[in-house]
Amino acid sequence: MPGATLKILRDEHLAIATVLYTLRYLVQHEDGEDQAPRFPVLHAIVDYIVSYPDRWHHPKEETQLFRCLRLRTQEADALIADLELEHCAGYNMIEDLRDKLQALERGEAGAREKFRDAALRYAQFEWSHLRREEDLLFPLAEEYLQAEDWASIHKAFRENDNPLFGLKPRDHAEQLYQRILELAPAPIGRR
Repeated sequence: MPGATLKILRDEHLAIATVLYTLRYLVQHEDGEDQAPRFPVLHAIVDYIVSYPDRWHHPKEETQLFRCLRLRTQEADALIADLELEHCAGYNMIEDLRDKLQALERGEAGAREKFRDAALRYAQFEWSHLRREEDLLFPLAEEYLQAEDWASIHKAFRENDNPLFGLKPRDHAEQLYQRILELAPAPIGRR
């Protein structure tokens, strides 16, 4: 079961990385001040990051993967503590990015550069975070977690619904992801 569960996690990381690549591409390939920012795709990207990684993916990592690994070994404690801090920092960075996007929409002076810089910082930060999980944490999980741990983690990451709120985060994330691809310029999107 570790292989199937880690595939789910890696697939989620790949989707997040693709959205981050799209964000980076958009802010690096604007044709100057004359070109209006692509607000629909930028909003879809920010909504995706808030809706999926920050609201569903990271919390499940913390309550499932991190928790199980802490129960099995202390070897991962420092890494997990760092990753949890990065989750918190990421939440703050995406809120800052959202604020800078709103400033850009209002046409505030210097907003384009501030948004670009925040977007590039956030994308690099998240890529580094995803790499640390895949390169450092996943091998520790493979080494120490037991079958019942993997079953619990697998079940949590396969769940699409949150019955308490009637939400289908995976469906919602997929809709946002497809919207990003539809709105993205030709080198990324489907045109």
